[in-house]
Amino acid sequence: MPRWNATPSASARLGWGSDMVPDLVTVGGLTVDNVISATGIVALAQAGGNGAYSAVGALNWVDRVGLVSAVVESYPKATLARLAAGGVDLGGVSQYPERLTACSWFIYDDAGDRDEGLTSPPEALTQAGFSADRLSGAEVARWRRTLKQQATEAYGYSEFRLRHPLSADQVPGTWLGVKGVHLAPSQPEVMLSMLDRFAAVPVVTADPGWQLAARRLDEIEPILSRLGAFLPSEVELRALVPGAGLADALAAIAARTRGAVAVKLGPKGVLVWDRATHTPVGVPALDVDAVDPTGAGDAFSGGFLAGFVATGDPVSAARHGAISAARVVGEFGADGTLPVERALARRYLERMEPACP
Repeated sequence: MPRWNATPSASARLGWGSDMVPDLVTVGGLTVDNVISATGIVALAQAGGNGAYSAVGALNWVDRVGLVSAVVESYPKATLARLAAGGVDLGGVSQYPERLTACSWFIYDDAGDRDEGLTSPPEALTQAGFSADRLSGAEVARWRRTLKQQATEAYGYSEFRLRHPLSADQVPGTWLGVKGVHLAPSQPEVMLSMLDRFAAVPVVTADPGWQLAARRLDEIEPILSRLGAFLPSEVELRALVPGAGLADALAAIAARTRGAVAVKLGPKGVLVWDRATHTPVGVPALDVDAVDPTGAGDAFSGGFLAGFVATGDPVSAARHGAISAARVVGEFGADGTLPVERALARRYLERMEPACP
């Protein structure tokens, strides 16, 4: 049964962990998100966060993934229970005695792009007279305008993360012997502290997010130089190496890190930099019915970590990641694919991997 371990501090360790050492660890956020799909389907108060999505992505390949994160007191306990039952070890999650008054809206268009920075409580949609099930194109446009025009001082996840950054002290000592760790987007100081904490771990991967992409390459080189793999999106890569083509940008990043480099291109797949040939290698995305693209890049990163630890080959790791991303986009929420079907993931991998000569 879950147990709560209260401590005389600003936060309490969320005791939904086990005494087992996880196979892998992810570090990142736990959020609650509101989603409107490209077809107008509404999904309110979905489990989200880059930490949760990357953990679930890794779970397609391993039995147990430790999560280092932070949650507010109002985070749904049923969601935490589903994550824990699905294989996410929450022993590195701290809880803060706060309640949020808003969560993010992700409103998608037909191209898979979405609005960012829109927040409100989930119930605001129906309070404004809209359906909580499905919206027409005109209704989506009106709701988007409503969100953009509202004047709010709501306390949301962005403010919470800035007020309570993740700390290396949250990492259980027994987790320091894992084979791989993924750092989801965080402030540079958080990533550096985690790199120090996991210094003995063979493979540490990172997704830059806007937190690193908004900085110059020389500013983030102390992070890049310590990574086993760096996994930006196309937007982030172009921000880090402005004016360069994708191949030249990958080469510029590869020159500053000993690890693998791959750029996520959404439905166009992934480009992995081949250090031997100095050329990018394409890995296609799986052709699936994408219900909710939220968290696809994070799930890819978790799958990439698992594949890279297992094979040492960044191209094979990217195939693992592509499968993890495809599994997530078919459902709403980070917990939508739990429990994972590892046998199905491995059958997909067998189709993607080239046959041995």
